[in-house]
Amino acid sequence: MEVKPYTWTLALAAGLTIAVVSAGALAAQMPAQPAANTPPAGPAPRGGAPAGVPPAAPPAKPLVPVAASSVAARPEKYFGERVSIFGTVEQSVGPTAFTVDQDKTKVSEKAVLVVAPRLHEAVEPNAYITVIGEVVRADLAEIAKVNKLAAAGLTADLLNQHAGRAVIVATAVVTGALTDLARFIPPPMTPEEAVLDKAMKAVGAANGALRKGVDAANAELVKTNTAILTKAFTETEAFWKARGKADAVKMAQEARRAAQSVETAAGMGNWNDAKTHNTTLGQQCASCHGVYRERGEDGSFYIKPGMK
Repeated sequence: MEVKPYTWTLALAAGLTIAVVSAGALAAQMPAQPAANTPPAGPAPRGGAPAGVPPAAPPAKPLVPVAASSVAARPEKYFGERVSIFGTVEQSVGPTAFTVDQDKTKVSEKAVLVVAPRLHEAVEPNAYITVIGEVVRADLAEIAKVNKLAAAGLTADLLNQHAGRAVIVATAVVTGALTDLARFIPPPMTPEEAVLDKAMKAVGAANGALRKGVDAANAELVKTNTAILTKAFTETEAFWKARGKADAVKMAQEARRAAQSVETAAGMGNWNDAKTHNTTLGQQCASCHGVYRERGEDGSFYIKPGMK
């Protein structure tokens, strides 16, 4: 049987795309390094992580490369699995939803529904695409368990059309040009927000070092890091004062005073008081983060919408 040249071209393109995306997905499963602007850790609550620090995410499931037609034919085999599929866009069925089929020459009743938390560009019908995500049933609650943003805006009619079939909740939607349409893009920062972000990064590092200094009764380490914290909290206070956020200003002031009290107590050799003031410092940081900061999908922290 003669094999047409374009068939080999498509097969090669498919293989390369899946290989590149799969490599990225596998890299994403490597242990994550702490974010540079991870918030300062406060005192550890009973039986849990330090206050203000979200628990670590569980390790990602292994990635299963599979054809779109296989998922469509035997959805029950893949429910709960993380898959990488390569196929063609059949049609767009919503702002962040579309169907994928194996054969772009015909419309199939067994096309796989893909929903994403976001799509920066519209998918192109009949274009080849790679999708990475978790396979679930066509049920709004099941989709929301995986990603609430992906579930938002889905209609009951759309899900009813795919009842009993597979839905892929996508974490990556990669075009032939290797553009990930579902990629999280951090919100842009103003110059003032960039100053605050730099201050928060300084607080995260210095607060960790300060705790070590207090625990080790190391007055020099305490002095070095309370100076960093005092400067950072002064900048934080100025940022929120310019925005009329009196509660945030107060929390920054309390945190700054707590840092200075840690230094004073350490200088007098009163390490129990130093630990108490350090606890107060962590509580103020955690309180401010709870109101004004949110963690992005990349692990970094940003000002909550409406709080600027």
